[in-house]
Amino acid sequence: MKLLASRIPLKEKMFFVEHLAVMLKAAIALDRALSSLQEQTANKALKKVIGALKDTVTSGQPLSAGLRQYQKIFGDLFINMVAAGEISGKLEESLQRLYVQLKKDYDLKSKVKGALAYPAFVILTMLSIGTTVMIYVIPKLIPLFESFGTTLPLSTRILVGISKFIISYGAWLAIALVISGVIFVRLVQKRFRRHWHVFLLAIPLVNTLLKKINIARFARTLSTLLSTDLLVVDALNITSRTLGNILYRESVLKSAEGIKRGIPIASAIKEYPKLFPATVYTMVSVGEESGNLAQLLEEVAAFYEESVDEITKNLSTLIEPILIVLLGIAVGGMAIAILTPMYALMQQI
Repeated sequence: MKLLASRIPLKEKMFFVEHLAVMLKAAIALDRALSSLQEQTANKALKKVIGALKDTVTSGQPLSAGLRQYQKIFGDLFINMVAAGEISGKLEESLQRLYVQLKKDYDLKSKVKGALAYPAFVILTMLSIGTTVMIYVIPKLIPLFESFGTTLPLSTRILVGISKFIISYGAWLAIALVISGVIFVRLVQKRFRRHWHVFLLAIPLVNTLLKKINIARFARTLSTLLSTDLLVVDALNITSRTLGNILYRESVLKSAEGIKRGIPIASAIKEYPKLFPATVYTMVSVGEESGNLAQLLEEVAAFYEESVDEITKNLSTLIEPILIVLLGIAVGGMAIAILTPMYALMQQI
């Protein structure tokens, strides 16, 4: 199941939802629509899943029953939206709302990945060039440095030492870094996940972006779920599982517990001012009072999604000067280490 889930990207699920909604709107029978989608789908894993869904529907069971067999692939939001559509008799409408939700999630992820792609590429390029210089260029200069017969400057000795270390232990260093990275990721995912998420929310700029992403997803998901006949408590529980930061997840779960005791959603999230700004609390409060919470949450989501868009557009501009400074320090340091002994020798001549 985990292997199947990893082989079905979000874009493929969007294709499935969008086309199924269009076919149902055109009054095509569900089993026939699934059969058609199975033929159209290029992804082998999704093709297999759609085939199983078609068998479930053909046997007389609802589509949501088939989706529950693939819980890890589709998730609670997907399954409950389909189930709500089946109960209300408006499956195609629920699928259209679900597609909008998936599209917004996909756009958010794409914007963040796109903003981080440039700095990641620059850093990897710097490391690659630096390693190449250490392995192929510096070793050819070492005999020249040693022929000077004088004590080399500290910067040159450090550069030569790093070069010799990489040549002698580079493979072991790479293996150690990979193993350390895997261990770090595992520890973050399991034992220290909460501490890691607290740390991320304490980093300037990163915390702003993470807060806006989580608020946007919270508002969009809850709005989508409330547009169905799902209970508020259930909607909050499902919404919590879509949030990436564990602090937001815990706050929404505790808010769901508060709803059971008769506390309004606005009052529940007001207990977390560091996570939910006053504007969010106010909009939710007005929505509850007017009975128009789903629409106001959609407006909150649109506002924060636009804010995320602005941040990701400016992120490269903000990071670029830092990268230029780091690149300058690295190149300048190497140049000084190589040229200083040569300059000293010229003075002696």
